[in-house]
Amino acid sequence: MLGRRQLREKVMQRVYAYNSLGTEGDERIVEKTLMNSIDQIYDLYIYILNLVKVQQEIASNKIELSKNKNFQTAEDLNPNMKFVNNRMFKILNDNLELSRYTEKTKVYNWDIYDTYPNNIYNKLIESDLYKNYMNSGVNSFEEDQEFIINLFVEFIAEYEDLHDWFEGVQLNWADDLYIANSMVHITLKSFRANSSPLINLFKVYKDDDDKKFTEDLFRKTVRHQSETRKIIEEKASNWELDRIATIDLIILQMALTEFLYFPNIPGKVTINEYIELAKNYSTEKSRIFVNGILDKTLKELKEGNNLPKYGRGLL
Repeated sequence: MLGRRQLREKVMQRVYAYNSLGTEGDERIVEKTLMNSIDQIYDLYIYILNLVKVQQEIASNKIELSKNKNFQTAEDLNPNMKFVNNRMFKILNDNLELSRYTEKTKVYNWDIYDTYPNNIYNKLIESDLYKNYMNSGVNSFEEDQEFIINLFVEFIAEYEDLHDWFEGVQLNWADDLYIANSMVHITLKSFRANSSPLINLFKVYKDDDDKKFTEDLFRKTVRHQSETRKIIEEKASNWELDRIATIDLIILQMALTEFLYFPNIPGKVTINEYIELAKNYSTEKSRIFVNGILDKTLKELKEGNNLPKYGRGLL
């Protein structure tokens, strides 16, 4: 599932979009886009899992085609079935959640003749990873799992042309691919030799509270922007607001919104989370600036007894 930091990141992106549109009437539309974009991470996750799974189907098809060749080699007559029989493929094929969701949303499935799956397969079978696996003489679930994880990491997660293609399918997937890849990696590592077809796959939200947190953080941030901008203006006494980078301003506004309207989140947790966002989306100077403003504001709010009731005991 997405962590709170990743949910904050998604909110930050949509607050930026909302401010770019510049009209209050678009709030509900932007919020809907936010929630849809998070739901679509699951679609991307399923799409990538199916890209792993289709590699077995491609291999099986090629073996069948070899049986019908006019001039068959010894390998055609007695193919090495180790890859096709990899136990991880069986777990993916048997998983009911994956099967049902793929059946419901057929667009997130792959055909054995699609270009990208075949490009991956062709590069794979020429690799030392594949050759060493096929000739190792080992027959264990642990080896099967390690091979499939390495297949995913080396030939799917790092396949840049595929990244561009995903972006063409859904524009926001360019930003979300690293999240979906992480979900796939954790899923593959979580499988066991006796994994049931009923095992649940990765969820986008940990629980309903995380979904509500995301909705509330977006709504309260955009609705209280005048209030939080005023606080920032007071605390950043040597800076004009128009000199503060747009992303830095949004990060500060979101953090102040949490200080004021999310009483169950410790102030220090909020500061740490938004410093990390500043690290990832801005400069080192911005991180220091954000840290300074938030630390100063939190201390003053605490001293003035202006924090929400439940938040005071969490500092």
